[in-house]
Amino acid sequence: MRPLACAVIVLLAVACNGGGQKLLTPTPSPVATPIATATPSPTATRQATATPSATPTAAEYPPKVSLTERGVYLIRPDGTGLRNLTPGQVGFTGFSWSPDGSRIAVVSSACSSPRVSVVHVDGGGTVEVAAFDGSAGEPEWVVTAPQWSPDGRQLAVSARSWQEVPSQQTFLVNADGSGEPVEAFEGFGLRWSPDGESLAFSTHSESGATLSIFDMATRTATVIDKGKRFGYLDWSPDGQRMAYSMSQPDATHDALVVIDRDGENRRVVAERGSHPQWSPDGKYVAFSTGGVGIGWDIAVAPADGSEEYARLALGQVFRWSPKGDAILVWNVGPHLRLVSLATHEAHDLVDDIRPVQPSSSMSFSPDGEQLAFVGSDPQEEAYNAHNALYVMNIDGTGLQKLVKPSTAVGWGFEWSPDGRYIAFVDTIIGGCE
Repeated sequence: MRPLACAVIVLLAVACNGGGQKLLTPTPSPVATPIATATPSPTATRQATATPSATPTAAEYPPKVSLTERGVYLIRPDGTGLRNLTPGQVGFTGFSWSPDGSRIAVVSSACSSPRVSVVHVDGGGTVEVAAFDGSAGEPEWVVTAPQWSPDGRQLAVSARSWQEVPSQQTFLVNADGSGEPVEAFEGFGLRWSPDGESLAFSTHSESGATLSIFDMATRTATVIDKGKRFGYLDWSPDGQRMAYSMSQPDATHDALVVIDRDGENRRVVAERGSHPQWSPDGKYVAFSTGGVGIGWDIAVAPADGSEEYARLALGQVFRWSPKGDAILVWNVGPHLRLVSLATHEAHDLVDDIRPVQPSSSMSFSPDGEQLAFVGSDPQEEAYNAHNALYVMNIDGTGLQKLVKPSTAVGWGFEWSPDGRYIAFVDTIIGGCE
């Protein structure tokens, strides 16, 4: 096998292991042609009111587990079954569960040589599927968490070179480690379509940006929109539409757009909107609206455009409940609020723990009965007491500090698809130890 290009993430590093690697050489993909123009939608102003509740304090709950070693861990939501998937490693850049919950793809760094590995959760060992070389002591690649294809057979891996910012290449890798990685296209913000037949991505340059769809069967990309910049995008559950944020050349803020998969029926949902998320039934799109200096709100709009969007609650980070009947909102305060979609009433869940802001720092369990979040403990001053992992019931009861890390729980964690485990990383930054 030829030397394999391996990727690293900015924040963590691991001891180098050497070994054979496959060499990946980036080249851009051709794209077809664009489409339509936008028409703005009006906005409504309904906003949730909070229902006061007696919320517990973090100081009342000692951690279920206190860690002494960095790594990518699994733990059950009741605090049992702790396992370190990466013993002896101190660097890590991302991870993601396979759709069936049997494997986890992990990006770790060996100083200048990051690697993508697939770990079998219930036995079966670890398979290295990709590696990205760098010169001695100088990392040359940055890699984000790989994205699994819906059938669990492939991983889409994005690798960015330090020397060619903002160039970012996407490679398709077999999850079982067979074959050679295939360079697919140059672009950012990957999202698999629910049917696994396409990958949506954007490209950025000094002349502007494009949003494209890469067809897995034909290995060609088609441009479906152009603008100044594209942000986060989300496929509808049926895979027929996309919602995304974008800015036009003369705009100073992002607009929220919904478009059909084929590039038709382009509609601006909100003149200010970002981080869209479809409801599980595909009937609504929730998003954050506002901006720096004017504040942020969470809003929700019917996906068919039949009504104006409604503001639900103050906040910028949010998650749909698995049933689609409520939205979990992080609000400066600090608060975690559960907002009913039907009544727009908000229920405060915790008000003494400051959740970490990134959108990957809170989520519902797959059955919707519990939620987990990364937050600080205001009763403790030591740095390693911050960014602990908490679990609680969705009615605000049963709060427990699940993990007190050795350094800090990283910016992301994920429930397994069956809800048996929570995967997380204990570290924010590491070196070649």
